Amino acid sequence: MKKTTSLKLSKKLVKYGALTAAIVGVNDINGQSVIYNDITDFTGGSGDTFLIDIDNNGTDDFNINHNGSNLFITPLTASNDVLGSGGATYAYPFALTNGTAISSGATAWFNNGFAGGFQSLNYSSGSIGNWDNTTDGYLGLRFNISGSTHYGWVRLDVDGTGNVWTVKDLAYSDTANTALNAGQQTLSVETLALDEIKIVALDKSIGLYNLPEATNYRLVNMEGKQVLDGTTTGSSFVVEANATATGLYILELTNTKSVIRKKIVL
Repeated sequence: MKKTTSLKLSKKLVKYGALTAAIVGVNDINGQSVIYNDITDFTGGSGDTFLIDIDNNGTDDFNINHNGSNLFITPLTASNDVLGSGGATYAYPFALTNGTAISSGATAWFNNGFAGGFQSLNYSSGSIGNWDNTTDGYLGLRFNISGSTHYGWVRLDVDGTGNVWTVKDLAYSDTANTALNAGQQTLSVETLALDEIKIVALDKSIGLYNLPEATNYRLVNMEGKQVLDGTTTGSSFVVEANATATGLYILELTNTKSVIRKKIVL
C-alpha cells in the first residue's frame, strides 16, 4: 500500500510520555547553532514517499521515494542539492559516515531530480548506488533559507534490496554558509549541558530540574504562537500550564550561555 509521509506528520506521531525531546537547538556565544530533530522513525517500502521539511518552515525541501525498482532522493527546488557522485542525468548520493564534513568545500553537489534525472540511493537491488545494506548512513544536504545557503544531514538505513528503508533523524546549521558534520547535533562549545537538564511534562505541569542558573522560558505552540513565558528560580522549577490546550509545544530555555528547545506534550 502506497503511503506518503511528511516530516510535519511524523512529528505529530511522537509518543506520549513523561520525557520528550524532539527538536533541540543549542546556541554558542556567537548565536550559531545546530538544529537537531529526532523524528519518529519512518520505515518505508516500495511506492512510499517521505517528505523532508528540514528547517520546519512549512515548505518541503526534498523527498525520498521508492518507485518499485529505484530508491532515490529529489531536491524540490532549484537551489537544493545532495552530496554525491555522478553526472548531468544520474547522480548517486554518498552514504556518509558519522563525522564527515558537509560544507562548501565538498564540490560534488547535485540537483538532479529537480530538473530531470535521478539521484539513486539503491537501484535494482543494490546493483547501482552507494546505499546497499547501509546502517546509519548520512545524506549530505545543501538548501536555501531566505536566499542563503545552509547545510544539513539526514540519517537513514537501507537494506540490500532498497525496498526497506528507515529515516531516523536530521539536523542543519541555522547559520548561513556554516559547515557541520554528519551526525552532529550540537556545537562543541561551552553550553548549558543537555544531558544534565531534566524536563518532565506531566498533565499540565512542566518540571525543570538540574538548572545551573536562573533561566528564561517560553512555551510556543505548533503554529509558532507564544502561550507562556517567565523566569525560573533555583535549581528546580515547575511551570504551570493549566490554561493551555492539550497538544504539542516547543519549550525554549535561555540562560547567559545558550538556548535549548525541546518538544513536549501537554
